[in-house]
Amino acid sequence: MNGYADMKPVKGNCLPVRRAVILLLCTLLLSACSGSGNSPQSGADTAGAPGTGLDAGDADGTGTAGDTGQMSDEPGADTTGGHVDATADDTGSGSEAGMGDGTPDPLAGNTVTVRFDITVPSRVSDALQLEVVWGDETLVASWVGDEYWTATADFPAATENRLIVTFYDDNGGIVLGRLEQDYRTGSNESEVLVILADQFDTALWDDDNDGSSNLEELIAGTSPTGSARVLLFSETRGYRHESIEAALQALEELSASSDILTVRAEDSAEVFTEGNLAGFDAVIWVLTSGDVLDADEQEAFENYIRSGGGYAGIHAASDTEYEWPWYGSLVGAYFERHPEIQTATQDVEDGSHPSTTHLGSRWTRTDEWYDYRANPRAQVTVLLSLDEDSYTGGGMGGDHPSAWYHAYDGGRSWYTGGGHTESSYAEPEFRAHLLGGLRYAAGLAD
Repeated sequence: MNGYADMKPVKGNCLPVRRAVILLLCTLLLSACSGSGNSPQSGADTAGAPGTGLDAGDADGTGTAGDTGQMSDEPGADTTGGHVDATADDTGSGSEAGMGDGTPDPLAGNTVTVRFDITVPSRVSDALQLEVVWGDETLVASWVGDEYWTATADFPAATENRLIVTFYDDNGGIVLGRLEQDYRTGSNESEVLVILADQFDTALWDDDNDGSSNLEELIAGTSPTGSARVLLFSETRGYRHESIEAALQALEELSASSDILTVRAEDSAEVFTEGNLAGFDAVIWVLTSGDVLDADEQEAFENYIRSGGGYAGIHAASDTEYEWPWYGSLVGAYFERHPEIQTATQDVEDGSHPSTTHLGSRWTRTDEWYDYRANPRAQVTVLLSLDEDSYTGGGMGGDHPSAWYHAYDGGRSWYTGGGHTESSYAEPEFRAHLLGGLRYAAGLAD
């Protein structure tokens, strides 16, 4: 005979009853663990494929014959089957959530936040639109300022679709240019796709068939006739910034994008007269310095503001006309001192103004940061304030306004402390900040 039935007990080696009971209980416990799929040898293969006879613990893949099949024939097989169904529901089939071999696809169900930063071909119009189509998704981009537009959406990760970006005039009625290309999203949480103006095909659209593309001629939107006019005033009698020319060019470009006509003046003579100033919707003091107006010119400018004119001051405009108290109240505050050029963070206190609506709650950039002789908060609406913990050398403490606006003496006034560096005028966010201030000063935006 084979097995334990053939064995004879050996005197002195009989197992005590208590030990036999313990061994029996251990055996039952091990059997229960094996059946529930919680033992190290009961892996996903055993639980997920009843009746296959494969044991996840066997290195050769042959398994222990009948292990799983026997379980399915015994009471409790329905419970095992229920566990398999639940596992299948959780992980999905290979075609839905897996890789086809039972391994979950780590990208399945994930999304990536894509921001499109788009520069369009320059166009003067008040009825422009920019549409972004990717697969079944359609976005309408937001205008940032100048030729800059942006759109943001969540897309499936690691997925490719045809991308079509169309630039329109007449609120979608006239195509000015289009970009088509395949675009595949990545697997990071977010990414930025930059599209430049020269990537747009503009020659294909000529709605009046005159040989000139829609982009090359004014056939919709705003005509320059009746446009707002602003004076770009940049006279200096003190320090003269090297960035003045870059500032003037930027303001001219921004004005052109908004159908605003500009005139430069580096000298106040024969410019600051009541008759001449009456032809402008705003006067932009572009990094001016020192005592630039005589008494008659000061009186003419005061009367211009009292007649509803607009003023915008950039950076060193607060380093101007210290002996003219009316001007100090117009600009809001006089310059006191500044530390070295460095990166700092501004808090956006009012994001509803056209000069800050494109910003988030915080704005970090590099510039020369002014302290002012007095805090203007009580007389103005503060747009931006400096976080002095974000840079070194600030001297105004916890309340440090850096951009503001207010109604003053019958007119409008907007000021920003930024703009010392030439590179400022190439920054899309700073350019949009300037454009919003310019539009407010000219009475084109509240």
